Amino acid sequence: MGGKIVAAGGEIALNGTVKNLVAAGGEISIQLDAVITGQRISNAGTVSRNLTVRAGAFENTGSAGRVDYQKTAGLDALRGVMRIFRVLMMLGFLILGVILLKLFPTLFFSVEAKVRNSPLRNTAVGVALIIVSTVMIFVLTITIVGLPLAAVMGMLFVIALMLASIFVYFALGRAVCDALTVKPSDLLSFVCGFVLLALLFHIPVAGMFIGFGALSLGFGSILYAVRNNLQRLTAPTT
Repeated sequence: MGGKIVAAGGEIALNGTVKNLVAAGGEISIQLDAVITGQRISNAGTVSRNLTVRAGAFENTGSAGRVDYQKTAGLDALRGVMRIFRVLMMLGFLILGVILLKLFPTLFFSVEAKVRNSPLRNTAVGVALIIVSTVMIFVLTITIVGLPLAAVMGMLFVIALMLASIFVYFALGRAVCDALTVKPSDLLSFVCGFVLLALLFHIPVAGMFIGFGALSLGFGSILYAVRNNLQRLTAPTT
């Protein structure tokens, strides 16, 4: 017997060898040995001889002649690596924000003003702009002729996305400090906003929407800040 078996019934008995087994029934009996691997394994049947399980979690409410269970740490280790990666990425954004705030304070204040003046409008514009930009870059890419333009637009798009939340950190920090009637330095305001949003990002489910909202708000605010300064940025040198 081989391949994959899907079985359902009041009483299921297996006396052979299969590669994949999905079984549901009132009484499940595996007559010989069973070797099972997975992330979460639950045995509610009967294995007459040896049951070997390699899984992250194992629940055994059935019976077996001998049970050999070893917990696999593969997925847990991957989760640990991803947590470390996220912490390092957040630290990297904090350092990047501090550097940019020191080098380009006027830019920060310009975008921060847009974030605080019209947050709902800028968020909506940001969402639309992200969608439109993605579609435009994709269309230009598949035309081949527009590939160089798509590459430049793609790089600018990625840079703007990376910077979008950084401006929101600063705006949030200044708004909180203003509400508390305290006057910290610009650097402390940025760190305050960064910590608050970083905590909000870790709220289950809601954190994902908060992150996308902050990204869209920052993206839309960058657009309005660039538009308002477009004449000065494109003015010919004399």
